[in-house]
Amino acid sequence: MHKYVESLRDEDPDKRLNKLKKILQDKNIRISHQRLLILDYLITHPIHPTADMIFSDLVTKDPVISQATVYNSLNLFVKNKLVKELDFNMNSKRYEFKRPNHGHFICESCGKIQDLEISDMEKPDMLKDYTIDTTEVIYRGVCPECK
Repeated sequence: MHKYVESLRDEDPDKRLNKLKKILQDKNIRISHQRLLILDYLITHPIHPTADMIFSDLVTKDPVISQATVYNSLNLFVKNKLVKELDFNMNSKRYEFKRPNHGHFICESCGKIQDLEISDMEKPDMLKDYTIDTTEVIYRGVCPECK
């Protein structure tokens, strides 16, 4: 999925939107201009934005988009497992286009959130009888720019 997300980011915008339409169709989610804008934003801005950040950036492109539309669309995407809602014990939840097998580094100084590729995320033997929905790996510290 990570390579798919990366390939979408590099895709021609028209082709990317067609693929995003297909993703929504496959999940039986009604396609709308605003939903496509939000998904496209998450693909092209891998910065783990808050809903307010997404709204602030998109309202310049689409003046009729509302905060409620952004929040409702994000909730719908989370429910359908297209988008992951991240709660890092910060003021606001963050969002990212869902992809497996990665963790996060959070800079305690500047707040930057960076994706980390983690290749081996096998379930520990002691959890073999459990059903695991998600695994989260979070490192906190100070990034090189803030040292």
